[in-house]
Amino acid sequence: MPKQVPWDEDTDGFISDLDDIVSKKYGMTLRSLLLNSAKYTGRLDAGATIDGAKEEVRTYFDSLLEGLKDEQAKLHSELEIANSQYISVDSAVTDKAAAARIPYIKPMYVSRQRESEEVVFIERYDESLEPFVGKLVAASNYVADVSAVYKTYRLGSWLFSGAKNHVLTINPPTSPILMIESSRDTVNDMLDALSPAAPAQ
Repeated sequence: MPKQVPWDEDTDGFISDLDDIVSKKYGMTLRSLLLNSAKYTGRLDAGATIDGAKEEVRTYFDSLLEGLKDEQAKLHSELEIANSQYISVDSAVTDKAAAARIPYIKPMYVSRQRESEEVVFIERYDESLEPFVGKLVAASNYVADVSAVYKTYRLGSWLFSGAKNHVLTINPPTSPILMIESSRDTVNDMLDALSPAAPAQ
């Protein structure tokens, strides 16, 4: 994969597949459109070209996901469990933070130095982990819910900010669907950001 591209390796593979599809209809690759948009957005047919590329992207990713019905059912089940675990852990963290009078927040964003954090992954939360959570809370200046949201589900993760930052994370589901959807969203966001300029007179 080329080093200087604004997407990950998985997305690059999908873009390579789409290059073959898009180039046959529009005489350019999707990769070229995304990386050299100025070359195309000033053309008279820029709007139609971008709309056409969006449609090819939609059809391509819809087709990939359509072939993963069993995987989608499995992912749904795993997300239900993850969301249930989030509720359990969040309740415990909230209670212990309140008891210790440690601020507990749900921020929009936290600027973090991830390389210096100690991350603890758990499969399930049970009573045996309560003393551990209590120690994390007691050593913190504040606790932040930094959980990811996927559709209606929360993928639990909590930052305990102190002399050393600790993160407690519920091991999230792993599924090719999540990777496919992430790549689809990356490509769609880049295409949506292209606004054809008016052609020069």
